[in-house]
Amino acid sequence: MPELTNRQRALLGLLNQLSQNNTSLIDRATTTGVEVDFPSVDFNVDFGGISIDRRPTPPTPNPPIPPTSPASIRELLLSLVNEQVEVTVPFGPLTGVLLAVRNDYIVLVEADGSQVLIRIDKIELVSEL
Repeated sequence: MPELTNRQRALLGLLNQLSQNNTSLIDRATTTGVEVDFPSVDFNVDFGGISIDRRPTPPTPNPPIPPTSPASIRELLLSLVNEQVEVTVPFGPLTGVLLAVRNDYIVLVEADGSQVLIRIDKIELVSEL
């Protein structure tokens, strides 16, 4: 068995005092070593050597949420060009084929062939039919 250094002996002495004064801090004592757990410092003393881990456990980061819907109504509308859609605006729903998406409006062709221009900022809901 290797000889302990003065520092290791001093630490073992402190751990011994700790174990006599407050036994609730000691989790396990075995024939090979003593382990003492503190909230942010872990001491693991082996009679053949010493290791001290003072790194607090970092918080587990939340995984990024993958995008499941378009970032904006405009992106949704662009994905529905040439599709049959229902667009709800303040005065009611409109149904037809989405013909074009411009900077601030869309062009919807209704079943009777009439074209309707709808401002994007007035759209409340869009659903594909």
